[in-house]
Amino acid sequence: MTGQTAQDLIEIKLLGLPLELRQRSTEHHEGLRREFQMLVEQGHVQPDSVPARLVSLAADLERRFESFAAAGRAELDEATRQGRTTADLMLAIPPGIGPAAAQFKKMIAEADEYCAQGEHLLTLAAPPDVAAFIEWVLGELVRQSEGGDPIPWPDAAGASSAGGL
Repeated sequence: MTGQTAQDLIEIKLLGLPLELRQRSTEHHEGLRREFQMLVEQGHVQPDSVPARLVSLAADLERRFESFAAAGRAELDEATRQGRTTADLMLAIPPGIGPAAAQFKKMIAEADEYCAQGEHLLTLAAPPDVAAFIEWVLGELVRQSEGGDPIPWPDAAGASSAGGL
C-alpha cells in the first residue's frame, strides 16, 4: 500500500511473542503455501478450492501489507540472532489489517481442515501450539485494530491451555 501517512496507521503490539514458536509457525505456513501453490500451478485443484483461495488471499495480503510487516520481521529475526526467547513487537499498520486478519484466520482454519483430510498433501494440519500461536497473532490484529488492548502471549497461551483461546 502506498500513500499511507503516520496518521493513517494504527499501532499493534504483540507482547511476549515466543520466537521459537514464531519460527516453527513460519516454517509450517511457508511449507503449506508452497504445497498449495504447486497444486494450483499443476492444475490439481479447482479455482474455488481451499488451496487456490489461500494462495490468492496470501498474495493479496502480502501485496497490501508486506511493506508494513517487513520491519517487524527484521526486528524479530534480530532478536532471534541475539539468542532471545521472546520479543515485544510494535507495528504501525493500516487499520484495514483487522478485517484482513479476520479473513485470513478463517482461511487458515479451512486450510488446516483441508490438510487433516490428507488429500494431495505432505503438509499436515498445524500442530496445536502453532495453531494457537497463529490464532493469537491474527486475533491480536483484529482486536487491536478495533481498539482493544493487547493480550500478551503468556496470558493468551494460558487461556488457550485452559480452553479459552
